[in-house]
Amino acid sequence: MMSLWRIAVLGVVLAATQFAGSAIACPNPDMAAARQISSNGAALRLGQSRRVFAGGKAGLDGCAHIALPHIPTAQFNDAPGFSADLSGMIGLAMEIRAESDCATALLVRTDGGHWYFDDHGRGAGQPRLILRRPGSGEITVWLGTPDGRQCRARLNLQTYAGQ
Repeated sequence: MMSLWRIAVLGVVLAATQFAGSAIACPNPDMAAARQISSNGAALRLGQSRRVFAGGKAGLDGCAHIALPHIPTAQFNDAPGFSADLSGMIGLAMEIRAESDCATALLVRTDGGHWYFDDHGRGAGQPRLILRRPGSGEITVWLGTPDGRQCRARLNLQTYAGQ
Protein backbone atom coordinates (compact mmCIF):
# COMPACT_ATOMS: atom_id res chain seq x y z
CA MET A 1 0.00 0.00 0.00
CA MET A 2 1.34 3.44 -0.94
CA SER A 3 1.82 6.04 1.71
CA LEU A 4 0.14 9.41 1.39
CA TRP A 5 3.61 10.98 0.93
CA ARG A 6 4.41 8.77 -2.09
CA ILE A 7 1.04 9.49 -3.66
CA ALA A 8 1.63 13.24 -3.30
CA VAL A 9 5.13 13.01 -4.84
CA LEU A 10 3.79 10.88 -7.69
CA GLY A 11 1.06 13.46 -8.33
CA VAL A 12 3.57 16.30 -8.49
CA VAL A 13 5.82 14.34 -10.89
CA LEU A 14 2.89 13.51 -13.17
CA ALA A 15 1.71 17.14 -13.19
CA ALA A 16 5.21 18.39 -14.02
CA THR A 17 5.51 15.86 -16.84
CA GLN A 18 2.18 16.95 -18.33
CA PHE A 19 3.21 20.63 -18.14
CA ALA A 20 6.62 19.99 -19.73
CA GLY A 21 5.00 18.07 -22.57
CA SER A 22 2.78 21.01 -23.42
CA ALA A 23 5.54 23.62 -23.44
CA ILE A 24 5.65 25.74 -26.56
CA ALA A 25 8.68 25.14 -28.74
CA CYS A 26 9.68 28.11 -30.86
CA PRO A 27 12.54 28.81 -33.25
CA ASN A 28 15.27 30.16 -30.99
CA PRO A 29 17.90 32.55 -32.43
CA ASP A 30 20.10 32.04 -29.36
CA MET A 31 20.73 28.39 -30.22
CA ALA A 32 23.71 27.39 -32.36
CA ALA A 33 22.97 26.66 -36.01
CA ALA A 34 23.70 23.24 -37.51
CA ARG A 35 25.68 24.86 -40.37
CA GLN A 36 27.60 28.13 -40.11
CA ILE A 37 29.65 30.28 -42.45
CA SER A 38 31.51 33.54 -42.20
CA SER A 39 31.63 35.47 -45.45
CA ASN A 40 31.41 38.87 -47.08
CA GLY A 41 29.15 40.41 -49.68
CA ALA A 42 31.70 40.20 -52.49
CA ALA A 43 32.34 36.48 -51.97
CA LEU A 44 28.61 35.78 -51.92
CA ARG A 45 28.15 37.34 -55.38
CA LEU A 46 29.18 33.95 -56.74
CA GLY A 47 26.70 32.29 -54.39
CA GLN A 48 27.16 29.66 -51.73
CA SER A 49 25.01 26.68 -50.88
CA ARG A 50 24.85 24.34 -47.92
CA ARG A 51 22.97 21.13 -47.27
CA VAL A 52 20.51 21.41 -44.41
CA PHE A 53 17.55 19.53 -42.98
CA ALA A 54 14.08 21.01 -43.23
CA GLY A 55 11.24 20.29 -40.82
CA GLY A 56 10.78 20.11 -37.08
CA LYS A 57 8.20 20.23 -34.32
CA ALA A 58 8.13 23.96 -33.58
CA GLY A 59 5.18 25.84 -35.03
CA LEU A 60 5.00 29.59 -34.73
CA ASP A 61 1.75 29.74 -32.70
CA GLY A 62 2.54 31.37 -29.38
CA CYS A 63 6.00 32.57 -30.44
CA ALA A 64 5.50 36.24 -29.58
CA HIS A 65 9.16 37.12 -30.26
CA ILE A 66 8.70 36.33 -33.97
CA ALA A 67 7.06 39.41 -35.45
CA LEU A 68 5.40 38.40 -38.73
CA PRO A 69 2.26 39.88 -40.34
CA HIS A 70 0.55 36.46 -40.18
CA ILE A 71 1.39 33.14 -38.53
CA PRO A 72 2.40 30.54 -41.11
CA THR A 73 1.53 26.89 -40.62
CA ALA A 74 5.01 25.49 -41.28
CA GLN A 75 6.92 23.55 -38.62
CA PHE A 76 10.57 24.30 -37.80
CA ASN A 77 13.32 23.02 -35.53
CA ASP A 78 13.92 25.19 -32.50
CA ALA A 79 17.62 25.47 -33.43
CA PRO A 80 18.38 27.20 -36.74
CA GLY A 81 19.62 25.06 -39.61
CA PHE A 82 22.01 27.72 -40.87
CA SER A 83 23.66 30.99 -39.87
CA ALA A 84 25.96 33.35 -41.72
CA ASP A 85 28.17 35.99 -40.14
CA LEU A 86 28.32 38.59 -42.90
CA SER A 87 30.49 41.64 -43.52
CA GLY A 88 30.81 44.10 -46.41
CA MET A 89 27.09 44.12 -47.20
CA ILE A 90 26.67 47.88 -47.82
CA GLY A 91 24.77 48.46 -51.06
CA LEU A 92 24.02 44.77 -51.58
CA ALA A 93 20.81 42.77 -51.59
CA MET A 94 20.72 39.06 -50.76
CA GLU A 95 18.68 36.23 -52.19
CA ILE A 96 18.03 33.24 -49.92
CA ARG A 97 16.31 30.23 -51.46
CA ALA A 98 15.81 26.57 -50.71
CA GLU A 99 15.72 23.62 -53.08
CA SER A 100 14.31 20.27 -52.05
CA ASP A 101 12.15 17.35 -53.15
CA CYS A 102 9.68 18.22 -50.38
CA ALA A 103 7.70 21.42 -49.81
CA THR A 104 9.72 23.80 -47.62
CA ALA A 105 9.43 27.18 -45.94
CA LEU A 106 12.07 29.76 -45.00
CA LEU A 107 12.17 31.66 -41.71
CA VAL A 108 14.97 34.24 -41.53
CA ARG A 109 16.12 36.60 -38.79
CA THR A 110 18.57 39.42 -39.47
CA ASP A 111 21.10 40.80 -37.02
CA GLY A 112 18.76 43.77 -36.53
CA GLY A 113 16.06 41.43 -35.18
CA HIS A 114 13.79 41.54 -38.24
CA TRP A 115 11.95 38.34 -39.17
CA TYR A 116 11.02 37.22 -42.70
CA PHE A 117 9.03 34.23 -43.96
CA ASP A 118 8.38 32.71 -47.38
CA ASP A 119 7.07 29.40 -48.68
CA HIS A 120 6.22 30.19 -52.31
CA GLY A 121 8.70 32.66 -53.83
CA ARG A 122 9.51 30.25 -56.66
CA GLY A 123 6.20 28.36 -56.57
CA ALA A 124 4.26 26.49 -53.89
CA GLY A 125 6.64 24.95 -51.35
CA GLN A 126 9.69 26.51 -53.03
CA PRO A 127 10.77 29.46 -50.88
CA ARG A 128 12.77 32.43 -52.01
CA LEU A 129 13.43 35.63 -50.08
CA ILE A 130 15.15 38.77 -51.29
CA LEU A 131 16.48 40.96 -48.51
CA ARG A 132 16.98 44.42 -50.03
CA ARG A 133 19.32 45.67 -47.29
CA PRO A 134 20.28 42.78 -45.04
CA GLY A 135 23.18 44.66 -43.48
CA SER A 136 26.29 43.17 -41.97
CA GLY A 137 26.08 40.84 -38.99
CA GLU A 138 24.41 37.50 -38.46
CA ILE A 139 21.65 36.11 -40.65
CA THR A 140 19.93 33.13 -39.05
CA VAL A 141 17.84 30.70 -41.13
CA TRP A 142 15.33 27.99 -40.26
CA LEU A 143 13.98 25.70 -42.95
CA GLY A 144 10.63 24.15 -42.20
CA THR A 145 8.04 21.91 -43.80
CA PRO A 146 4.24 22.17 -43.77
CA ASP A 147 3.78 18.99 -41.72
CA GLY A 148 7.04 19.00 -39.71
CA ARG A 149 8.46 15.91 -41.41
CA GLN A 150 12.17 16.18 -42.00
CA CYS A 151 13.70 16.15 -45.46
CA ARG A 152 17.02 17.11 -47.01
CA ALA A 153 17.35 20.48 -48.68
CA ARG A 154 19.93 22.81 -50.13
CA LEU A 155 20.03 26.40 -48.93
CA ASN A 156 21.45 28.95 -51.38
CA LEU A 157 22.66 32.48 -50.63
CA GLN A 158 23.72 35.02 -53.23
CA THR A 159 24.28 38.78 -53.17
CA TYR A 160 23.83 41.32 -55.93
CA ALA A 161 23.76 45.11 -56.28
CA GLY A 162 20.94 46.43 -54.10
CA GLN A 163 18.24 48.87 -55.08
